[in-house]
Amino acid sequence: MKNIIDYLTIKSTINELVKTKNDALVDKLLDILNNNKIPKPEKHNRKEDIETNHYKIDLSKKQLNDIIDLLIDLEVESLTIDGESTPLTSHFASLVDKWLSVKV
Repeated sequence: MKNIIDYLTIKSTINELVKTKNDALVDKLLDILNNNKIPKPEKHNRKEDIETNHYKIDLSKKQLNDIIDLLIDLEVESLTIDGESTPLTSHFASLVDKWLSVKV
């Protein structure tokens, strides 16, 4: 499904946005966490587990681009001096991929 992102992706993104003091985007993502949860199927085996939650993303194109730009910058910064990937590089690359899947 498009425009749906999991809890851990949103939470990780919020953590990075807080470091950059982007309060407007942090507030928007917190609003999504509070109001846009997708109901879990009736027989979901982890209904109470917040980490299995997914959320409908309703961001503007600019907001989405700001998130992706930040995460790409962090991905590049996480490379070694020789330009090699680190575990953090993979983490940020995964976040970028998930946000790129959102269409506005």
